[in-house]
Amino acid sequence: MYLGWYDPDKKKPARRKLAEAMERYAEKFGAAPETCLASPADAAELAADAKAPDLAVRSVAYIPRWTFYVGIEEEAAAPALIAA
Repeated sequence: MYLGWYDPDKKKPARRKLAEAMERYAEKFGAAPETCLASPADAAELAADAKAPDLAVRSVAYIPRWTFYVGIEEEAAAPALIAA
């Protein structure tokens, strides 16, 4: 499940936006996110920033700029559900 986070503030770095998204995800779901989906531009900015949060970031072309989806991949849990 992912939480969508949109922050168009151009003065705020992507790492701060991602940190805020991660904080909100933890508040809402009670666990830390494992991955982030971001636009190619935001993903490149995060990759170049040494202070960016330690989180797997995937560049996805269909996600608009300044939008971050943080969460946990549910595909890994799908086989366990089928086996049960």
